[in-house]
Amino acid sequence: MKTPLLIQIVPPGQGGVRDHLECLKSQWASTGIESHVIELSQASARSQSLLDCVLSVADRGARPDSQATFSLVVHFSGYGYERRGLCFWLLREVEQAKARLGDRLRVVTMFHELFASGPPWGSAFWLSRLQARIARELAGMSDEIWTNTEQHGRWLREQVGSSTPITVQPVFSNVGEPESARVGHPREPSLVVFGSASTRRRAMAGLPRHADALRRLGVTEIIEVGSGGATTSPVVGFSQRFVGRLDPADLGAMLERTAYGLIEYPPRYLGKSGVFAAYCAHGCAVLNVADAAEDSDGLQAGVHFASLSAKAALPADDQAREAMAAAALKWYEAHGLERQAAALAASCAAQPLPMSGRE
Repeated sequence: MKTPLLIQIVPPGQGGVRDHLECLKSQWASTGIESHVIELSQASARSQSLLDCVLSVADRGARPDSQATFSLVVHFSGYGYERRGLCFWLLREVEQAKARLGDRLRVVTMFHELFASGPPWGSAFWLSRLQARIARELAGMSDEIWTNTEQHGRWLREQVGSSTPITVQPVFSNVGEPESARVGHPREPSLVVFGSASTRRRAMAGLPRHADALRRLGVTEIIEVGSGGATTSPVVGFSQRFVGRLDPADLGAMLERTAYGLIEYPPRYLGKSGVFAAYCAHGCAVLNVADAAEDSDGLQAGVHFASLSAKAALPADDQAREAMAAAALKWYEAHGLERQAAALAASCAAQPLPMSGRE
């Protein structure tokens, strides 16, 4: 049987989903696996359908249409494909490709997100049912499903039943992984926050009320990294520095010498945070300003990260901080980029999964 052509589908624009795809593409290339990227939008699909895009990959690879087989990795985040997350057009594109290619097409969907939720006065409340319908129908079209949190996995299992394989793997770091992360060497008493402007803004907004906790931890400086301007959330008594956007190598070097990383994420969603993954991979102890809540995805507050709202769980000294960072790194290494890329490639080729994580 011929090896299927491996194609990744991604919405237009930059961000965590595109970074995730590029990391997979690069890792596959390093092991001799060629992959192709189709950036798909509703406008582009009007001029060239997903089916035509897929067939053009075979043409470029000099494989006659009647012989080529395809594995399609659909990176799904509804708001990436449509401003309000109502990307019904994407369902039609996938359905048309499956109808035309039949058994020659294998669809593996990576659900980075499912659907939004929120209070009745927000648009997400009124759109969530339609967004959930899209996620449900796409899951039903998929030969295999991947997602990044146990909560997503449970919902998807309810939609597709037991017949469709589902793999739950927390995301890997989008800014690289050091060859040998060290958690026991001296680190600067700094706190780094990075990510999109909205990610940084949420984290920084919750920080002033935890100033006493930061002082007990020995933090002297807060460093903000990312595009756009600095977040206007001063924390009295601390030096604050905005360094703008850094390339992955420079950001990784900063994380390797910094004691703490800051995030604002409900614990049940930490598995889908590329920022959290980067902190873990580089040996930072993670401080979470989100409210303490039920643990998930093998993570435990006070062991793998510190919840600033639960002061009793804060590291008492450098040794405790290093133990927390080491526990987070060990958790991360079980699903790092190399392992996930190999496992996803096996899923695309319909081979047994070579790692734990499948439901």
